[in-house]
Amino acid sequence: MEKLKIIFAGTSNFSEKHLSALINCPLCNIKAVITQPDRPFGRGQKIIFSPVKKISIKNKIPVLQPLTLDNKEFQKIILNFSAELMIVVSYGHIIPQKILSLFPKGCINVHASLLPRWRGASPIQSAILSGDKKTGISIIKMNDKVDAGNIIISKKCIISSTETSETLSLKLIKIGTKILIKALFQIHNNIVIETKQDEKYTTFSKKILKIDALLNWKKNADFLERLIRAFNPWPICYFLINNTPIKVWKAKVINNTTIKNYKIGQIISIDNDGIQIATKEKILNIEKIQIPGKNISNINIKTLFKKYNLTIGTILI
Repeated sequence: MEKLKIIFAGTSNFSEKHLSALINCPLCNIKAVITQPDRPFGRGQKIIFSPVKKISIKNKIPVLQPLTLDNKEFQKIILNFSAELMIVVSYGHIIPQKILSLFPKGCINVHASLLPRWRGASPIQSAILSGDKKTGISIIKMNDKVDAGNIIISKKCIISSTETSETLSLKLIKIGTKILIKALFQIHNNIVIETKQDEKYTTFSKKILKIDALLNWKKNADFLERLIRAFNPWPICYFLINNTPIKVWKAKVINNTTIKNYKIGQIISIDNDGIQIATKEKILNIEKIQIPGKNISNINIKTLFKKYNLTIGTILI
């Protein structure tokens, strides 16, 4: 069977898992990979390769890292690979129409939501944050609008009440890699049936910034608990004590409690089960934290009292 000649565009770990599936698929011939430029990371600002670049080097696949895709010289490079199809998975930039038009069999995108819900940059986080009960993977034929192309195939995934972005991503990777191969089989055999997205159900997810992870006690506890799960493992929610960020990895809502006698942001209790904080509605019990320079841990009362002078009644900003 003649293989599909493919150019793959992606950057993240989510993307790398899909590329791995394609590398191991007898239907696929990965001609080249496009990934974002190497960037400095961490305190030491060490240059690191994206997960996609690492696996591409390991498998001796040509790696392209353009600063921009909207460039005639780069488009010529793409044409030289004589690829039929482009596959985009969590690349991080919009693919211009000039690139989309270079492939005889078109360009497809693996998107981590049930489109048209949660188009945009953070579909997994948005689904958790909004309290959605389900999400999924949509494989679409790309057009000149963001995540608005016709759906080739989709499959749903249940979101549990304790789901984090990390655990949900793992579930979606399993679904995505399977139905991507199925979609490629359909494309290869010219049996694709495309379905238009229903625009009236469209919602959008935005790019996440680190400042979005600062806990605002003026929100209700249910929202904050979902935010903590949605932003795990990045950018990780936090609150400030004396301008020091304390990362929060796990929390739960304490129901059936009255907070009318407390101010918003006030610490109601500190014990080995957590830090209980009054919010706009209900109480949030913070169970796992990370102090700068330390590992993730359960609440350590002695450390908090000694290092940060936290006491019951303290009001957090």
